[in-house]
Amino acid sequence: MAKIDAFFNLMFEQEEQEQVRLRLADTVRWIVSQRLAPKIGGGRVALLEIMGSNLRTKDSIIMGESEGKTFYEIIEASYTFGWRTFDQACLDAFKQGLITEETALLYCSKRGPVTRGIDNIKKKRGEAATNLPQLQMKKEDGHAKKAEPAPAPTGLKLK
Repeated sequence: MAKIDAFFNLMFEQEEQEQVRLRLADTVRWIVSQRLAPKIGGGRVALLEIMGSNLRTKDSIIMGESEGKTFYEIIEASYTFGWRTFDQACLDAFKQGLITEETALLYCSKRGPVTRGIDNIKKKRGEAATNLPQLQMKKEDGHAKKAEPAPAPTGLKLK
């Protein structure tokens, strides 16, 4: 949905764009996009991005997206109304055990928030939240190296 501005620029002359944007804003009730992702155990699961019509979406269609006013942010803020981003759909499908972590990361729109969401889901399940093996400090000569305190900056007086 973030490509609406590009669509208008490609398909319509500058003089036509305002009228077409107004007509689209008045016409849209719901927009549903889907990505079919491989399901655990075979088959496919539909990941749905759902956006309805409200004043914010109409304004963004007419005026175009701007910082802090993207369709992604509008959808994300309207989750309680049944709207959802692909990222939220990926996390829901992962939480339900329908798709793997790798599939969720492959089909999402923003990898960072989905990675954090997957980590939270795994923590609630009692699973390791990261794929990294246990990290340990390397010991030198069989003894752990003792850290020395950093010197105080010159010119500062400590009380």
